[in-house]
Amino acid sequence: MQPPEMETLTVERDGGTAVLYMDRPDKRNAMDHTMFNELGVAAQYISDDPGIKVLIITGRGSAFCAGLDLSSMGQFMDISITDFRTIVRKMQRNFRAFELLEKPVIAMVNGPALGAGTEIALACDMILASTDAIFGLLEVNLGLVTDLGATRRLPRQIGIHRARELIMTGKRIDAAEADRIGLVNAVYPPEELAGEAMSLARHLEGLSPVAVGLCKICIDRCFDGSVEAGLEQEAQAQSICISHVLEEMRSKASGQQNGDGS
Repeated sequence: MQPPEMETLTVERDGGTAVLYMDRPDKRNAMDHTMFNELGVAAQYISDDPGIKVLIITGRGSAFCAGLDLSSMGQFMDISITDFRTIVRKMQRNFRAFELLEKPVIAMVNGPALGAGTEIALACDMILASTDAIFGLLEVNLGLVTDLGATRRLPRQIGIHRARELIMTGKRIDAAEADRIGLVNAVYPPEELAGEAMSLARHLEGLSPVAVGLCKICIDRCFDGSVEAGLEQEAQAQSICISHVLEEMRSKASGQQNGDGS
């Protein structure tokens, strides 16, 4: 499948790994209405292409994503509250789509990740950051709230008290602080970040996509549920995995028998 042509995003393929670039470097990859919509298009493409095993999300140029493009705010001047809520819900669905992908998603944070930039990183499975990275949920500074899932995702990542601090104060933190509080998986010098992200992607590519996808589903569905619900989810997932493992064993055994008889 060929990547879709998009105005604000670019997908590049490297074997079984796709790299999704937020591609507005002149705007420090700030998100406008078009990018919010195209994130849903990109997520659907990644989901539908069986050749893509891993996704890396990053920003073109020196920034990951500077947050909301404030120059696009004017389009909401005459919109009703009901219509605005509909727009926000679509944005939320498009961010959630990356969590729902049955494929690992790595945020490669190469520079500032502010507002929506921090939020899209939180929607990924793992976050690798450059020492140049800066994180911050700045919405409260504009008299707004975080509305793309951070109030749920961030407490799960770093604990409720630290999440409250970041969300309610709107402050920025550097990569070292993000690493200290557990917001990111690892921090690398800028020149090493892409190589480390691709190395992780290659490792994930080599694993069973069924098992990796089901691990992701189990973590997502079991985190806030009861022990019993979590165990049942794991049992169901394991039954699917074992069926695939046994099928591969039978296929190999059949191939060996055919080879011996030829």
